[in-house]
Amino acid sequence: DVSRRLFGERGTTEVSMDEIAAEAGVARSTVYVYFANRDELLRACLKQMLSQLLEGIADDWDRNTEPAARLGTLIDGMFVRLDDNPAFFRLALVTQEAVTQGSAALGSELALIGLEIAGMIQGLYLEGVATGLFRSMDPDRAVSLIGQQIYGAMSVRANELIPMPRAEAVAEVTEFVVRGLAA
Repeated sequence: DVSRRLFGERGTTEVSMDEIAAEAGVARSTVYVYFANRDELLRACLKQMLSQLLEGIADDWDRNTEPAARLGTLIDGMFVRLDDNPAFFRLALVTQEAVTQGSAALGSELALIGLEIAGMIQGLYLEGVATGLFRSMDPDRAVSLIGQQIYGAMSVRANELIPMPRAEAVAEVTEFVVRGLAA
């Protein structure tokens, strides 16, 4: 919840450990008992957010459901995380910045999260090809295209002053992706 208050309300990516400690209502030294540095804190936030995402979609992620419906479930889960916690998207951006600035620990954590989501998308895509929903193409390219569409939709939603109702937005993005890859 500290990440939600700091990243979400402040809208900044430059948060010091002193500010984190103050927001949490603890001494800076207490933060360091749990996290060696800011990178470890960000990694912990990322892990928690991924865990929340996976728990949120688990009930609807039924292997017997058609791929387009599961894609909608994944997009909805990401939008729920984004709506409930604006830090979800900003934290991914902060982590991306940290990776480019040489933080290998954050880079590996972000890569693991990306691989988990990419694996889910790849499964959806391959099933979609098998059922005739999607046209056949290089699976890595398809996963990248789908992931970029979801990421872009999250970016748009994160910056809207008054976002459209989530169900409408999920349907719109899902339809956009399905049409783009339609057989």
